[in-house]
Amino acid sequence: MYKIEEILVKNEINGKELEYLLSERKTGAIDFLLVDVREEYEYQEKRIVGVDYLVPISDFFNKIQDIEGCKSQHIIVKCKLGGRSAQAQMQMKALGFQKVINLAGGITNYCGEIV
Repeated sequence: MYKIEEILVKNEINGKELEYLLSERKTGAIDFLLVDVREEYEYQEKRIVGVDYLVPISDFFNKIQDIEGCKSQHIIVKCKLGGRSAQAQMQMKALGFQKVINLAGGITNYCGEIV
């Protein structure tokens, strides 16, 4: 069984851990943001249920301003395979976001609810 506290201190999580965190968020046991850094067309084709913000890596520095006030909140970033979200994670930490976690393997490694 997963423990929220253990997952939230990681630099990267897997799809099963994200699925668990999303289910716990529905019950109010945890609060975090799920940020998709893929492009708009990718997001429209397929996305994880529960994404809070779309911040395409191609327009990252403009769109990141949408969550500027969330620097101390837990944020999970995701893309298709994990590479772009790892880039976004590094950029966000450089901008002062303190608790940024990458979804390793991206949406392709996630088996939870997708629309």
